[in-house]
Amino acid sequence: MNPFSKAKNIFLEKVNNMDYIDLDINISARHRIEQLISQVPFQIVILTGRPGVGKSYLIKQLENSIPKETLHIQLFPFLSLNGFLAQLHLKFLPHIPINKNMTRDEFFKSFSDNLPRNELSPTIIIDEVQLYGDKELEVIRMLSDCRVFRFILVTHALKQKEVLNESYFTSRIWDKIIINQLDLKNVRLFIIQKLDKAGLASIPRLIKDSGYKFIYKQTEGNLRLLTRMCFLLFDICEYYYNIEPTIFSKGEIPKKYIQMAAIELGSLDAR
Repeated sequence: MNPFSKAKNIFLEKVNNMDYIDLDINISARHRIEQLISQVPFQIVILTGRPGVGKSYLIKQLENSIPKETLHIQLFPFLSLNGFLAQLHLKFLPHIPINKNMTRDEFFKSFSDNLPRNELSPTIIIDEVQLYGDKELEVIRMLSDCRVFRFILVTHALKQKEVLNESYFTSRIWDKIIINQLDLKNVRLFIIQKLDKAGLASIPRLIKDSGYKFIYKQTEGNLRLLTRMCFLLFDICEYYYNIEPTIFSKGEIPKKYIQMAAIELGSLDAR
């Protein structure tokens, strides 16, 4: 059996079904978020970082440590405000009927009247908040003022909405958590742990120090690019293993295969 067939599929980017790898960049961020949710009566917390550092990857893992009845994760943009409010109502107040004509104010009143008033109210995590308009952000602000929900807003560090910097909004922000790019150590750790958890511990040893350094340079510590490059690399290895498996008998993935993956990724000029 071709060992690279399984290896490449491990690096398919599936946010809803990914083995979580504890890296230095996200251990402290995850622990801080868990601490805030369990102990702090905040209104709004910002989780930020450059595109591709693994923000969505991190927040999805919170489902494993935070009780589901106190947490709602909005990974994808909602199409309408009323649809979003109805979604929250159905999750946190399933025993109270709603109708399709309920107004925003009626949803607000139902939340205020029926959700228990305590300091550690349910937490709503909204990913890609930079995609929302001022109206949506205003509703988030108003809901946080009602103290029936707490919010963690996830946004790109390079494209934060101007409204997040307005005083009426930032005065409600308790904390800002920043996820940084991976360094070389964590690039290597990510690849090794991903393959090791799949029972493929021998494959990372086929990548030498120079190979890890090259991968790090080409992906610039971006988790999304790293995942994609690993998929491309092992796809190339799968092809050549089928043709001539003895290529790998030296215990090393040829450098040219790693370069081919970088070219396919678009980070290296083919000329």
